[in-house]
Amino acid sequence: MATVAVWLSLAAAVASAANTDASWWAYTHVRVVKEFSGGRMLTVHCKSKDDNMGTHWVGPKSEYEWRFRPSIFGNTLFWCHVWKGDDSQIVYDAYYAGDDKLYDRVYMDNSYWVVKDDGLYLRQFWKGIDVFFHH
Repeated sequence: MATVAVWLSLAAAVASAANTDASWWAYTHVRVVKEFSGGRMLTVHCKSKDDNMGTHWVGPKSEYEWRFRPSIFGNTLFWCHVWKGDDSQIVYDAYYAGDDKLYDRVYMDNSYWVVKDDGLYLRQFWKGIDVFFHH
């Protein structure tokens, strides 16, 4: 019976913490923005093992964004396919909790991916730069 009480207390604490964005389990935001020339639309399709975000079309100087709460087990992975209106396709991990190198480039659990003429960049607002990621 004591074990059940401990589990219930732990579950209540986790549920309480999860209800505030200031908690350790706050939302993570991922954005994909079109900054390449021409009138072509950017096509974005992102998903995880559990969630398919669907296909979205992004116009000039526009973005597609979603938010989620990462798994407490540290294994959340979202990957994306982006097309620049032609045959060029980029496939990349938009968020992966298990990739320390990628996580170090993200600011406050916000990823801002920029698709430009020459490839994909990860915007680092705090440094004022876009870091080349993939072409």
